[in-house]
Amino acid sequence: MKFQFFLLVCNPVGNTEKIQQKNVIAVIPARLFSTRLPNKLLLPLNGKPLILHTLEQAKKAKNISRVIVATDSKEILKIIEASGNEAVLTDENHQSGSDRIAEVAENLPENSIIVNVQGDEPLIPPATIESAVEAILLDKTIDIATTCEPIHEIADVLSSDVVKVVTDKNDFALYFSRSPIPFPRETVKKYGSLQNALQAEKDLLKLYRKHTGLYVYRREFLLKFTKFAQTSLEKTEFLEQLRALENGARIKVVEVNESSIGVDTQEDFERVKNIIEDREPQEPRKDLKYRWANAGDLSEITDVYVLSSQKSYNGLLPKKYLDELAEVKNIKDIRKGLFDKLFDNNYQIFVAENFEGKIVGFADVEIKPNNTGYNAQLYSIYILTEFQRQGIGKEFFKLIANELRLKQINSMFLIALEISPFRKFYEKLGGEILGWSELKLGEQDFKTLVFGWKDLSNL
Repeated sequence: MKFQFFLLVCNPVGNTEKIQQKNVIAVIPARLFSTRLPNKLLLPLNGKPLILHTLEQAKKAKNISRVIVATDSKEILKIIEASGNEAVLTDENHQSGSDRIAEVAENLPENSIIVNVQGDEPLIPPATIESAVEAILLDKTIDIATTCEPIHEIADVLSSDVVKVVTDKNDFALYFSRSPIPFPRETVKKYGSLQNALQAEKDLLKLYRKHTGLYVYRREFLLKFTKFAQTSLEKTEFLEQLRALENGARIKVVEVNESSIGVDTQEDFERVKNIIEDREPQEPRKDLKYRWANAGDLSEITDVYVLSSQKSYNGLLPKKYLDELAEVKNIKDIRKGLFDKLFDNNYQIFVAENFEGKIVGFADVEIKPNNTGYNAQLYSIYILTEFQRQGIGKEFFKLIANELRLKQINSMFLIALEISPFRKFYEKLGGEILGWSELKLGEQDFKTLVFGWKDLSNL
């Protein structure tokens, strides 16, 4: 199910600019459960959950003055409130984002305007939100405003996951479909299939528009809409907006140039993650202390390992495996393994602690030549998610490189999961992929990659 957020513009009369500046409320429905990518709204992006990125994009829109997250999850509620933003716990039995927002809209002023955008789009451009709001403010006959963007790839025309929209000459929606609409019959006859036609005549792509999922409702229409029975077209296409069309709604479609990415799959998440990391470079922490670990640190080190693993690999590794990390037996085994190695002269653990003396990250390394000629193994770097992408990982690399070079060791290797969210970090630091193997975690096998650094002086 999609997660959506909604903006509420009260009393859309008089001076539009004044309304946009002072009377806009955003409500973001945030349901924890998701089918294809479990708990996706909590997946970490640049050190904070995905849902916070969506919230921040909404706050950047010039016609937003307040944002509220409506959720069925106490965990999401705590995260939003801890960030200094507003959140409300709503009924967990809502079947859609529209229903969840309607619960909030019941208590909002009459004649409000409600803007709804997919909540799992952390890259949603603020300008897109502004354009949709402006359209409905300028025309009182519009029941819903929504957005679309040009389609540039043949695969998107053919994909049932990409919703297409066609409009009349005044840009009001005629139909939404998962099928390719419009259908160029004569051209398809000429080339034998739609795919062949699109490949042969590139201008055909200009016929198609992707529906991007941003909605703007008048409050009263939203409350009626959520009480309408599902229609046959809605059930056939699995598109909620068809229920509105079948009930006579006037839906204005606004074309926008900036695109967004909805996070439905692991591949979507990785694309978004790479974009955000490129936009937001690491800022080094200057309030942390780095030192060698001692036996008294093992309890906190284990806590960092468990918490960081559970949050960083949420949705990537089996939930059962991550949950079991926190079991007493596993924690004791982890601590015993660290304790047994702690007094080995070839093994070293570094920790980073904040001004309160709390350990927020650790890294461990061992002088351990392998058959490829690399002389030390960096076992791991684990950092609490709220401290990630703040230069701590780079600092650990520098400390470890200096320590190894003092011992006349100038190369090291690291074994990491292929799906690791930190793979790009290793590559940026110059790690070369030397080979791969497999590792069993829980009941599943995962591919691992071996990264190598030939010359630690480069770090």
